[in-house]
Amino acid sequence: MMAGSKLFIVGLLLAKCLCQEYNREAFLKPPSVFLSIISRNEEHTLPTYLGYIEKLDYPKDRISILIQTDHNEDDTAHVLKTWKENVEKGYHNIILRHEAQPKNYSNAKGPNQWTSERYHNLLKLKQNALDEARKQWADYIFFVDGDNFITESRTLKILINEKKAIIAPMLRLFQGKSAYSNFWGGVDERGYYKRVDSYFEILRWEKLGTFTVPMVHSTYLIELRNNKTDNLQFYPVVSSYENEVDDILVFAHTARNLGLDMNICNRITFGYMLNTCTESMSLEDKRVMYVDTIVDYMAYSNPLIRSPNAPYKFPEPTYAGFDEIFMINLKRRTDRYERMALTLKELGYKWKHFEAVDGKKFSQDKVDSLGIVAMNDFKDPYLERPLTFGEIGCFMSHYYIWQEMVERNLETVLVLEDDVRFEFDFNRELKDVMKQADQISSVVNWDLIYLGRKHMSRAKEHLVKGASKIVWARYSYWTLGYVLRLSGAKKLLAGDPLPKMVPVDEYIPIMFDDHPDEWLLKRFPNRNLVGLSADPLLMYPTHYVGDEGYISDTEDTLSFEGESVEHFRKKKEEEKKKNSQKKKNGEKSPKTQSDEIKPKIDPNDKTVVADANKASHGEL
Repeated sequence: MMAGSKLFIVGLLLAKCLCQEYNREAFLKPPSVFLSIISRNEEHTLPTYLGYIEKLDYPKDRISILIQTDHNEDDTAHVLKTWKENVEKGYHNIILRHEAQPKNYSNAKGPNQWTSERYHNLLKLKQNALDEARKQWADYIFFVDGDNFITESRTLKILINEKKAIIAPMLRLFQGKSAYSNFWGGVDERGYYKRVDSYFEILRWEKLGTFTVPMVHSTYLIELRNNKTDNLQFYPVVSSYENEVDDILVFAHTARNLGLDMNICNRITFGYMLNTCTESMSLEDKRVMYVDTIVDYMAYSNPLIRSPNAPYKFPEPTYAGFDEIFMINLKRRTDRYERMALTLKELGYKWKHFEAVDGKKFSQDKVDSLGIVAMNDFKDPYLERPLTFGEIGCFMSHYYIWQEMVERNLETVLVLEDDVRFEFDFNRELKDVMKQADQISSVVNWDLIYLGRKHMSRAKEHLVKGASKIVWARYSYWTLGYVLRLSGAKKLLAGDPLPKMVPVDEYIPIMFDDHPDEWLLKRFPNRNLVGLSADPLLMYPTHYVGDEGYISDTEDTLSFEGESVEHFRKKKEEEKKKNSQKKKNGEKSPKTQSDEIKPKIDPNDKTVVADANKASHGEL
């Protein structure tokens, strides 16, 4: 009984101590963090980088910052100085160290070459940050490279809570297609990269948590309260290191010798990294890569932020040699409008918002008043449904642009729909295509050049003589983007399409005399449009059928005959089930319209194209 009472009393005392400790922790200030910013030739990325630094959900009065910049050939120093002046009152302390000269490394062939001198200088700058953090008795030092964007505001709190001496938040490249990240899964006996399966399990989030790895770099947190980190150093390079001087290899070697584990956390998406620059890239190449990356990113996500406290220069907008740039957009699709408006601003284009004709507002009376008659017996190649009001609205949007071209006597225009994703280096590629188009115009009096479409012909498309990026267009779907001349607009209007309407992306190939349905061709006798296409294409849809966020403005309206598209979709699914059962029973399936109008296929032609039987007309 006595022993039990003693144990009970000990338990009460222990519980009391734990409660007191918990209460004490609740009243402690958050650990102090020293942020190291080392930036060179990053004028273009800094407003975004600094915007996410500002958004970190951590008390700013517990953050000190050391900014170091040198060897700049752009306005990096000005951006950093302006930002410091605008935000320093909110932080515990901000120090800016700037060396204006020299602007480049003496033995470097370009601004992106990594020479031995540059590696040694970077190691010195990192050591400066480490020394300053220790001098200020900071609890942690946080290194974040200037092309790493910490989009998760809770990053610091999460990393600190992991209680690791060295820990990095896992970052991935924006496109997510590369296996590159800010950690290594394995190293060989010399400390160099080694490919291991565990790396991909972490990278692809097949395993979630915090993992010990042999290398973290670019963005990582070091706990300076840990006694083992007292001897951690970047420069001078420790005598035991015998490999080539590289900041990440030196850091990993030193940590390993001190018995310090490196850790990577992949519990959530912490942020992204820009693709690494090649040594041959110019500063303009770097800027273009950054713009292309953020433009591509906002096709699927909210736009990246920019700090209002850091200056950023958008390119001076131009028409890029066109008389007008039309961007077709439904008034109710404000999300698409905002994305395209920002995209075109980033790319440097002047443009006109062309309010699309909304098929949802159409009625039979409205259609009749415009003189529109759906083509007799026209059926969608896959769902075998009549024309929809959405398709009529889409057609009329393009039709009115053709009319405006004639009325305003516009010689050459660029027409864009609002659901396009621009390929990387779009500006330069478009410039090249238009330069070649001008060069061949004395031989080929072209009317239209597709920039984005869906190939539907299995026949090979041949390069136009004298061009390396332009082909003769064959039967295609989609009108994502195209260049149109005044001559082409006049021919498309002269085809008199309203009394025999088909979808606009069927009509255009009909007018350049390349369509698998000969009956449709015969309905338009003046098929004299000269249609070409950029190859490779310069744009694609942002979303495909089945993608999260996919919305069709042509498929979500009633058909010309008043039936919903869903009715035809269900009918098609039932038909597929029946045919599948017949195949199992050894019976032949009846031919459908889509079978009848398939293009003739050369058995020796290996060209990969879309299958018209995979999706409905407006969805491929």
